[in-house]
Amino acid sequence: MGRESASYFLTIPPDSGDGVIVALQEGGAELVGSHHSWMELRVRDPHRYWIDLRLHRAPELLLELRIALTNDEWSIRAPLENALTALPPAAAERQLRDEDGNELGAPADDGWSMRLEEDFGRRRAAFIDRVGEFTAPLSADHVYMYIHQTRWNRDNDAELEWQREREISRIEQMWEGEPQLPEAHPDNLPDDGG
Repeated sequence: MGRESASYFLTIPPDSGDGVIVALQEGGAELVGSHHSWMELRVRDPHRYWIDLRLHRAPELLLELRIALTNDEWSIRAPLENALTALPPAAAERQLRDEDGNELGAPADDGWSMRLEEDFGRRRAAFIDRVGEFTAPLSADHVYMYIHQTRWNRDNDAELEWQREREISRIEQMWEGEPQLPEAHPDNLPDDGG
């Protein structure tokens, strides 16, 4: 998803997984679903932000924060602070990293959320330069579809052109003479003069 979202990672000590889930829920995260290798939560306000939180269980316990680049950077800091405030100390003292491996700070320390907001703002600016100005609180999984449906899409000009050419080709094929009908077709049977 890297082009539509930004991911941040926090390594969780092996014995803190259950405590992290409880803490995230106490901080306002809603449990969405689970799989044998992950648990999915989200922090969401329908008018301001949508942040996906996934606790990966294998190969190591890892909390991933996925934020669609359609979210405003000013809207994400407070809900992230609320969600991560109650983390067990062993998890809160670990370094939060961006997707390039850069450390942004530990949730137990001051300033980590401002550094995350700045990093997200930089990634969002690149997204806006590439795609255009989009602001919508939606899941990282739905960004591409949202942009495609709004049809204000500079990122996909080549695909839209290809779709247009394909439709023109279909129309041309429909109007190129009579279709070749099979011998058993009623229009090909001899007229018995009846």
